[in-house]
Amino acid sequence: MDSYFKYLAILAKSNKELELSNDERLLLDVVATAIHKGKVIYVKDLLVLNEIASQATLHKALTNLVNKKLLAFKATKEDGRLKEVVLTKIANKRYEMLSKAIEQAVKK
Repeated sequence: MDSYFKYLAILAKSNKELELSNDERLLLDVVATAIHKGKVIYVKDLLVLNEIASQATLHKALTNLVNKKLLAFKATKEDGRLKEVVLTKIANKRYEMLSKAIEQAVKK
């Protein structure tokens, strides 16, 4: 059980260092999960996640994540208005660090 709380401390530290709000953290996790599953996720897919927050709040959180250089948008070749959401190197580094923390906790 101690390992779990150590992981939570590492997660909280990462969230604090990146100044992530709960909405931002949840959106980042949704994007990372989709990408991990090999799916493409678009801005329009995120703005309808009303179980997280209102559309306006989600838009603000998305903008904040782009400004914090955790997410980036790529216009699709088929339709330039459709924007794919991708993780940046900083976001990938965060998830790699969290993954290693889990692996270390499981080894003990």
